[in-house]
This record gives sequence, C-alpha cells and structure tokens, in this order.
Amino acid sequence: MQVGVFHPGTQHSWQTALAFQEEGNLAWYSTSVFYDPRHWPYRIECYVPARYHQRLHREFTRRYTPLLDPSLVRHLGWWKWLETAATRLNARKLGSRLNHIGDVRFGAQVIRLIEREPVDLVWGYNGSALEVFRWAKPRGIRCILDQTIGHPVAENTIMKTEHTRNPDFFFGDYEAFPQDWIQRQDEEVALADHVVVGSEFCARTMIDNGCPTDKVSIVPYGYDETMMPNKIPARSDPRSHPVKFIFVGAVGPRKGVPYLLRAFSRLPKNAASLTLVGRLDIPANTFMRFADYIHHVPQVPRSEVARYFLDGDCFIFPSLFEGGGIVLYEARGAGLGIIQSNACGDGVLSDRNGIVLRSISADTVLQAMESVLDHPDRLVNWQAASWEMREERTWGRYREKIRQLVM
Repeated sequence: MQVGVFHPGTQHSWQTALAFQEEGNLAWYSTSVFYDPRHWPYRIECYVPARYHQRLHREFTRRYTPLLDPSLVRHLGWWKWLETAATRLNARKLGSRLNHIGDVRFGAQVIRLIEREPVDLVWGYNGSALEVFRWAKPRGIRCILDQTIGHPVAENTIMKTEHTRNPDFFFGDYEAFPQDWIQRQDEEVALADHVVVGSEFCARTMIDNGCPTDKVSIVPYGYDETMMPNKIPARSDPRSHPVKFIFVGAVGPRKGVPYLLRAFSRLPKNAASLTLVGRLDIPANTFMRFADYIHHVPQVPRSEVARYFLDGDCFIFPSLFEGGGIVLYEARGAGLGIIQSNACGDGVLSDRNGIVLRSISADTVLQAMESVLDHPDRLVNWQAASWEMREERTWGRYREKIRQLVM
C-alpha cells in the first residue's frame, strides 16, 4: 500500500509521514514549508548579507526534521509563507484570507501530484483536505482526515462566551468561523473514510456535531524523544525555592491565558515564578498590566522548547479548546508536574502526576497553583509520576498506533 501525506504547514504531519516511511509505505509527503536549501524560498540564504544569514536560517529551520527522507518530500506552493508573514504582522483578516486561498490552491497541487505519483491512501488535515478528498474518493482512494482541533461549531460557542467575559484579551470583536468554513469541514468529515483525533475532548466535539461515532479514532499525540533527556532531570527540590510554573503555547484567550494571568497576579510575591513561552496573541496594552508578574519568551523553534520545560517545576495549561495538547506530553517527557484543563488531552493520568481542572476560572486556576505552593511534596511526587509515565506518550508510540489503524 502506497500512502501520500499532505499538509500545507506542519503541525504533527512530519510524525504521520514518518510512521509510513518507517514501514516503506510512504510514497510522498507534500507541504509548503519544509526546509531544503535547494528550493525557494530557502535558497535566498545564499544571497542575504552575512549578518542576517543566521537569523534567517534559524527561521527557516523551524520547519525541518532530519528524520524525513528529503527525496520523499514534495514542495508545493508558497502561500503558507505569506500567511505566516501576515500573522506575524498581526494582519489577522489578511492571514485568514491567505490561509483559505492557500489551502484551496494547495489541494489542487496535491491532486496533480497524485496523478503523477499514484497512491492507495491519502492522509490529509482538517481545513485543507476537501479538494483532494472530492477528487480521490470517487477514484477508490482511501481518505483519512486528521482532525487536529475540535469542531468549529463547538469552538465558536466557547470563544463567543469567552469574548463576552474577557473582551480586553481580544483584538476587537471575536470573529467566529463562518458558515461556509464550517460546511467545508463538515464535507471533509463526510468524505473521509476515517477521522483521527488526538483526544477524547476533540472526539466528543466531532460526534456532538454529526460525525458518526464509528468513524472516529483517538490516537493521542506525543513528544519528541530526541528532545528530552533519557535520564531523570536533575532539578533542585521545589521545597527549596519559589515554584517555577511554565506555560507553552500561543499566549491568547483560547489557551485560558486571561485566567492564568489573573490567578498568578494574586499569588504572594516571590512565592512562585511564571514563564510564558509562545507568540503573544493578546493586545499589548492588556498584556502590559501583567508584565511585571511574569517572564515572556517569544515564540521559539520546537527544537529549543525543551530547555524551558527542563528548567520548570510545574507545567500549567488551562486551555479552553484543543485538539490534543502536544505540550502536555512534552511536559510529561520532561518530568514536570502538570495542571491542565479537561479540554486538552491526557497529560495528567488518574491524578497521579497533576490536576485536571473541571472548570476554568481565575479562582480554580489560583486554587490549583496554591495547592502546589502549600504542598511541595505533592509536586515532587507528580514529577516522579510524569517521568515514570513518559514512554506512554512518545512520538514513537504514536507512529505505532497510526500504522495499526490503517495497515
């Protein structure tokens, strides 16, 4: 069986492609962003002044893994780069428009690729798979949809409520997913032979919005074993210093950041520290109200994230809406205690290595953080439990389950 994996960006598509490459079944992996100095725009490295070269190289290599065979990578289009640039400049409406145009054009290019290099199965991702599935399904090609986040109707409901509660954390009015986008994703689900999700929460939103239960499989994501140590990290005892909380992800409303910032600002000074690692996704004037309380690290390449996990004591992730939090498994791989919402994934198992928040508010987040400060012995036990359970959520385990699902 020959498999084609396509994604205009990255997410965890590298790991899916690698799952089939390891078995010799990957015909190709197509994307718009995968570093290869032989292709544009990466060749521009050769022409920029030396003082800019390292910075540009670091940006380009965010989108690269040495694990994938470059001869199996098909570079299609460059719209994703335009979308990324618009997002970095906070031109959100333009970025959304470019994303939609790019997804449609990318799909057309993937169809032409299949005509040149036929496959038996295509594995695509929500929002960018429709054109390919429409073409492939009547031709007897098996279609797998990787649903990386919950259903957009469910997200609209949650985020509209969140905008009412915390409007100062949004850039203007909340722009809900339009009906044509929702219809697009519903058609992807209808055409797919199978829908793969990363968490029970994501599966529930899909089933609640019309996806047949027997069409959905939960395959939790993982962490990169090569990023984390294979020996338990030598952390100093959290009873001997202020507890170091860490958050990794887009610093915005969907991730529960309003509640996290308000909760942390109510802790006694010098009792704990909070480091936020990720792109700032809230208005600067709102963020500045809390800037004295926390340390913010702008978005860094995935390969550089591990050191922040390893420097922390407890990972905190009060997200309101996810598909399956990869950061949870990275936290487990680093041996951290975890405080998370129930809309993320299963970073915390059976309360052994942390707390799952059943509701999200400044009060519930504060109570969880205070429980860590009041019972540092509990945090030590959480850290040990996360380390013991880390092998359950590696990318290697994810790839095994992917192959079992479709082979």
